[in-house]
Amino acid sequence: MRSLVNEARAARHMAVVDEATIEFNRAGVAGASLTTIARQLGLTRAGLYNYCADRQDLVFQCYQRACALTLEDLRRAYQAPADGLDRLGVFLKQSVDILHRPVAVLSELAFLSDKQQVSIRQARAESVTLLKLLLTEGQKDGSIRSCDLDVVCQAIFGILSWVPLSRLWNKRPDGTIAGRMAAAIPSMVMEGVVPQGGLLPDAHKRIADVIEKVNRSEKEERLEALARVGSMLFNRRGIDGVSLDDIALELDATKGVLYHYFSSKPAFVAFCYERAFDIYDRIMDVAEAGSTGLESTMVAIELDVEAQLTDIHPLWLTTGLGMFRPKIQEKLAARSTRLATRSIELARRGVTDGSLRPFDLEPVKLAAPGSFTYLSAWLPQGNDQWAARVAREISRFLLLGLRQVRV
Repeated sequence: MRSLVNEARAARHMAVVDEATIEFNRAGVAGASLTTIARQLGLTRAGLYNYCADRQDLVFQCYQRACALTLEDLRRAYQAPADGLDRLGVFLKQSVDILHRPVAVLSELAFLSDKQQVSIRQARAESVTLLKLLLTEGQKDGSIRSCDLDVVCQAIFGILSWVPLSRLWNKRPDGTIAGRMAAAIPSMVMEGVVPQGGLLPDAHKRIADVIEKVNRSEKEERLEALARVGSMLFNRRGIDGVSLDDIALELDATKGVLYHYFSSKPAFVAFCYERAFDIYDRIMDVAEAGSTGLESTMVAIELDVEAQLTDIHPLWLTTGLGMFRPKIQEKLAARSTRLATRSIELARRGVTDGSLRPFDLEPVKLAAPGSFTYLSAWLPQGNDQWAARVAREISRFLLLGLRQVRV
């Protein structure tokens, strides 16, 4: 009897972590409603504390479980009797399966205690190490092409993190998008979207030439400085891990400066998102001028990567969209959806002109931004030349895939 009771409690505990993961991904760790989590499980809020000490502990449990699930998927794939590329395919298919348990996006590490942060970073590093070993063995057996494994590993984990968030940020009328994304991502990573034997264009544009200095009023300059610094800190430490005091301190100012322009932290975060979309739209304007769909797609990818890795700091589209009022959510999601639609149209051009192979455009283009969204949080920082090199590596990854092309 005691065994059955323990099993029932363990199952309920797992359900709590699942439901909390979904809510934290949706609303952010500070904005999530513990009452909502409890209600979804038929518990009272007080009853939720039978499974966690407090909000921070529940976040930590979700992050621990996310790392454990990823490592379990990797170990299962690594043991498959196949070459490196096919093992990678096994891992990807497991990870994006629509029946997979929800996985928390590790975007708010600063919300945890120092000890908890170290534990999660170590757990994630274990998965990175195993994925890198799997890819290295694929290069040795000839199934995976030469590439920068550190960059590629982070790009793969970024895509997997972005998948659940992309469905929140991009409102698509097609209810099959989750299943289509699960089917499309392994092929995108393994095969790319360029026809076999295709080459990437030589021309490259640099982000410094695209984000030109513009004439701004004194107020606009101050808002730009606030948003740039705020976005940098949010990207590094998570939105809930950064206070308005932290931003003011970084600017050697007082919190009153922020409250002079913004009524609340959510209002400031929304402004940072609007600025990010302005940057992404400007990048898309440049990309759309490419001579082929492939060139346009490559330009968009590389400029997006460089924007993340230089001092421009557009705010990531990350967890916590649900923290905003419904009208703000709708406005931000609409901008994200319009941007995704423009990206899909670039790919459609490529399929039409033959520079890209036919593929399921929508899920691939919705998933691809994850490859560069989180790079600055997990890769060591470098200079502009380093950013350009990483941008080239990411474009090769997304366009060519990882399969070793046999001549």
